[in-house]
Amino acid sequence: MKNMIKRNVLSTALCLIALIFALPTAMFAQAGMSIEAEEHILNELRRAGIPNAAVAVIQDEETSFILKNSELDTVFEIASVTKPFTAFGVLLLEDMGLLSVYDPVNQHLPWFKVHYNGMPVPHEDISIYNLIHHTSGLSQNENRFPRAALTETTDEFIARLIGMELDFYPSTNVVYSNMGYIILGLLIEAVSGQPYEDFMIQQVLHPIGLYNTFTNTQRARTSGQAVNGYVRGFLQVRQGAYGIYTHSTNIPTGGIYSSVADLARWAGIQLGIVEVSEQFARVVQRSHTLHYYSDVIVADSGSFFSGGWFINEENGSIEHMGDRPTWAALIRILPENNTAVVVLANLRLWVDDLGTMPLEAVLNGTFTTLGRDWNQMSDIFFSIVCAVGIIYIGLFVRIIVKLRKRLKSGEVIKANFSAKSIKKLISGSILSIAFLTLYYIFPYVLMGITRASLINNFVTSFGVAAIAMWIMVLYDVFAWWTKMFVSPK
Repeated sequence: MKNMIKRNVLSTALCLIALIFALPTAMFAQAGMSIEAEEHILNELRRAGIPNAAVAVIQDEETSFILKNSELDTVFEIASVTKPFTAFGVLLLEDMGLLSVYDPVNQHLPWFKVHYNGMPVPHEDISIYNLIHHTSGLSQNENRFPRAALTETTDEFIARLIGMELDFYPSTNVVYSNMGYIILGLLIEAVSGQPYEDFMIQQVLHPIGLYNTFTNTQRARTSGQAVNGYVRGFLQVRQGAYGIYTHSTNIPTGGIYSSVADLARWAGIQLGIVEVSEQFARVVQRSHTLHYYSDVIVADSGSFFSGGWFINEENGSIEHMGDRPTWAALIRILPENNTAVVVLANLRLWVDDLGTMPLEAVLNGTFTTLGRDWNQMSDIFFSIVCAVGIIYIGLFVRIIVKLRKRLKSGEVIKANFSAKSIKKLISGSILSIAFLTLYYIFPYVLMGITRASLINNFVTSFGVAAIAMWIMVLYDVFAWWTKMFVSPK
């Protein structure tokens, strides 16, 4: 009996010891990212051909990092994920008592005057709130609302903005607008008396502990931690050379650089698990709160614009993503799950899918894969067009050599028309014109950006494909002309 009691006591003690040692491991596995999930995401990053990437997953105050050719302090451009920072700066000025988001924009920027349908819009009808929430009437159409060019001063840029024609009357629609946040940057400068870049560093970034976040390209490069951006082209990735945010005026809409560690802290601040001052906590809460200003606030997919964030009313998610030809970034926060994900990459991709992968792994234990994104598919298509263009160059050379021989042999230039040949010319011309029109006009109308911007912000094979298509058209015309006009003696 005594031996049995001893055995039971010993067994119980061993179980308790095992449980004590196993408990932290189980808790960590539940709160953090599993090894299988990390390996899966790394494999997907490799398969997508992304040169450098950094992912952070925050759950229940535990943070897991997945790094591909990166460190925690590696600096990426965060593109439009800049906008929540800019909105935060404006809301901080409101908390300081220096403005109200319901103030007319003109109250702080006297030069700001806009029109709708050729008529001046009363100043009181377009407020700072409208700019923050994308209800101002300023759209994403770069043909109408282009960013500041490197060749112009800020004063010249502002002069160009005076009297802008809005796409819709303020507070009657919601359309995402880079220009709106450019103007918010100018407003921050006017109200604070500081350049946007200095204000954000001194009043926002450093006070909340983001010391590896930079407000322009030069500061990011000087840190020695910034990676280059890459762009797709001809079935591979190559280093890009794009600088649309080099002009200081453009930075508030998408020109901030940051690291995955800093953005993980920023996401933790949004979740309320990273301690900040009472003032900053108030501003964070304000940025998540929708203040109805009109009946038309809902954006695509049931989300609202609030404080620079997309906020989904159904699941309460708070997020913003950004991309450029050479960058992709995402912050997605799920307050109900006490979870957030940060994604940074130096190549454009479906960052929404990449952000979903770790969340699915952590919350549901399922592994998803990255499909081919629009840039990959476009590059494949335009690379094929370029390859066909090279074939046509060979055909062009061949027909010229044959024509030279025919003319030397005594063949003469003489019209040789027929109804069939005319029909062939007309049908071929219509097809060629339609194809070139689609290439040169449709994308710019559909995307609302200039031709130069599309070429500079798309896969590099896109621009070369235009030359290939012209070669095809010219070859077809020349081949038809040879057949119709060069006749035997």
